[in-house]
Amino acid sequence: MEHRFIKVRSIKDIIIFTSLILIGGLCAVIPNAESVNLGGYTLIAVGVILAFLLKSEYKDSENNERYLKRELSFLGDMKAPILSALQSSPNTIRVSEEGKGQVLMLRIYHGKSSKRAYLQLFEYVPHQYEPCSKMYEFEIDMVDKLLK
Repeated sequence: MEHRFIKVRSIKDIIIFTSLILIGGLCAVIPNAESVNLGGYTLIAVGVILAFLLKSEYKDSENNERYLKRELSFLGDMKAPILSALQSSPNTIRVSEEGKGQVLMLRIYHGKSSKRAYLQLFEYVPHQYEPCSKMYEFEIDMVDKLLK
């Protein structure tokens, strides 16, 4: 079973761009205040642009559940310990080493409603990250240390 995650809009995203458009519309119709009207038109334009661009959640193409994504970066010499931790218990990955390098990237998709987390390790080869592990599935309790 291959999990493919697709970017989708969250409720928060919809609320943000809708409120910008509505507030901009209210400001645009105020009579005798050209500067407020101009600000309203600007808010409307920003809201419309965000409606096309703002997507902060991911949907699993297999089961249509929604997930958040977290990426952790590590030095290249952490590859073996991370791969061995992914096979048994991912909470043993040393989070204190995160952010010290850009060679390895651990991508975590986690969902509160599904109580599942999907982890995959990527390695940077010139110009892109290539997967160097399969996608691992865990209960969210087993990766809570990585999500903090």
